[in-house]
Amino acid sequence: MTFEENSATIMNVKDKRQTQLWTIRIQNNEVTATANKKISGLKVGKLTYKNGKWTTNGAQDAKNFLRDAQNVKNLSTITNDLYFALPEDERSKTDYTPTDKNVQSQPSISDLVDSATRTAVNDFPRDPEGFFIGRYPLNQEDTSNFDFFKITCYDYAAGDLGNTSNFFKLTDMDRRKKIRRGVVSLPMQPGISESNNVNWGEDSINPLQLAGANIATKVIDEGANLLTGGGFDLTSILQQGKETGAAAFKSLSPELIKAFFAQQALGANIIGRSTGLTVNNNLEVLFNGPQLRTFNYNYRFTPREPKEADKVKQIIRFFKKQMAPKRSNSRIFLKSPNVWKLKYTYKNGDPHPFLNNIKICALTGFNVDYTPDGSYATYEDDGGRGDGSMTSYQVGLSFKEITPIYNDDFWNDDEGQEGTGF
Repeated sequence: MTFEENSATIMNVKDKRQTQLWTIRIQNNEVTATANKKISGLKVGKLTYKNGKWTTNGAQDAKNFLRDAQNVKNLSTITNDLYFALPEDERSKTDYTPTDKNVQSQPSISDLVDSATRTAVNDFPRDPEGFFIGRYPLNQEDTSNFDFFKITCYDYAAGDLGNTSNFFKLTDMDRRKKIRRGVVSLPMQPGISESNNVNWGEDSINPLQLAGANIATKVIDEGANLLTGGGFDLTSILQQGKETGAAAFKSLSPELIKAFFAQQALGANIIGRSTGLTVNNNLEVLFNGPQLRTFNYNYRFTPREPKEADKVKQIIRFFKKQMAPKRSNSRIFLKSPNVWKLKYTYKNGDPHPFLNNIKICALTGFNVDYTPDGSYATYEDDGGRGDGSMTSYQVGLSFKEITPIYNDDFWNDDEGQEGTGF
């Protein structure tokens, strides 16, 4: 896959020899895709997007191309990227309807904030640089020959607090509508791993606390009865206390109970010192909540030509810009930095069938070593865009998932059913 200004080239996946390439162009407000050669039929295939669908020029190759689901998927994905890379005024003139369900042409402010904060949200400057497409290395033009790591940048989408019929539920970050800001494709690296953890901790409750909890539960139940129109049965509460006390006195003498409370007050183990006994604390490991995962990646960028050196510079700048917080024109508010979707991608463009998936992440750390070889070295001046480029860059990225992994994600979420799940 190669990209130029307002155009991109993809391979016909049905062409076993991998020789037929289709170039997608958005030019003069028209969207077309043209093959570089014919495989069958009398003329070279061409597709034109009109009235919400792709139409052929009658060539057999064009008809065959659209019959393949993977071709149509690749065609739609790349055309979406080209479309959103256009300036906003050009998009409004172009006859194309994006198919990406995770993208909206304009953010719906009313869905994110109430009228009291709408003015503040609109007080942020708009990024004039448009959609970014980056790839390293540049000479790997045909993505069908290798797996790659796809990093997609989105605007942060606020939660639907107060704007949902379910007061107990927030929409997961991955399901919120977000605007795409760029895509970076990088080679797969060694050391791909994941670590799933949940928080379990020790907890204890001694017999007297347990008895108190039982009595308190009874009091709460009787209080609920009173609020709902029922009576308050004080006798049953007293009976509960009587039964609890009787059971305790079968094992404990009044003197031992007094010793227990005395050692609580003094902070000393009086019972243990005098009898060799200790109160059973009913120790148990209890679940305390989920933990968020982190993912770290390290890349060595070594430009081999001026054009590639320029692209590496753009990729580094893109990550640094998108992870930075946004400040309002008035300088009163700060807005969340953009967020990231990480995807291990198989050579045919699908999710990798044997690797894990990752939920939307925040980029929490981005490190660049401009002299990873231990000395300062740049490329000589040859009149190209890479003049003065460092000979090598060591880049480290640290991502943290914004939402935890839950059990139901493995069957309710499409990604949970891919590969090894989340």
